[in-house]
Amino acid sequence: MINIIRLQSQETKMKICDVIMSQIAELQDSIKGKGQLLYLSKRIKHKDVSLFIHTNDPGVLGDFIAERLNKIENITDIWVINMIKPVFFPIPKDTKDMKRFTITLKVFPKKLKDVYQNIKNAVLPEGLIMAYIAYTFHLFGDSIQFSILADSEEELNRYLAEMVNKLPGVVKTTVNEIERTRPLVSYDEWRQYSSNHAIVPSWDEELMINQFRG
Repeated sequence: MINIIRLQSQETKMKICDVIMSQIAELQDSIKGKGQLLYLSKRIKHKDVSLFIHTNDPGVLGDFIAERLNKIENITDIWVINMIKPVFFPIPKDTKDMKRFTITLKVFPKKLKDVYQNIKNAVLPEGLIMAYIAYTFHLFGDSIQFSILADSEEELNRYLAEMVNKLPGVVKTTVNEIERTRPLVSYDEWRQYSSNHAIVPSWDEELMINQFRG
């Protein structure tokens, strides 16, 4: 399963990102053969950073957090979000000038599948590109998260207002802009890892890794 580990610190986001990156080899070695760090991202207007990780065993994730991440200096809070049934979408190469956003939806439980399918299968307007979608269930009601690349925040807000917010079952939409993302694994490393662990991704793993560069 892919998990998002959100880390909050007494330090600035840039400081904690630098600390994590300085220890990334040791962190990856601690789960060698049992998991893979994927990428690190920062949300604008939030004090936390997000570390994306894949493990086959939740026990490995628990040990990684309780025995390794908790030892990083000045970490004050840790929050784990599960990405359930993730789907990653093809991303064109020339997207470096586009803004990245994550959108979290509060959805009535009976409408979860309908909302998920509607967003997953949607044809987005020009200027918007879907990156991924997953169930998360990380708060009561907040149950679906997806990511979109957009030419502008105005175009994204228009799409959300005219399409997503009008889907039956959608109660609330929360938008966060992604400030920066750092990939922690190459395509070749991910391919070797997924082969060793008999993982059959439901996405194109090269696109999955490469789309978060920049």
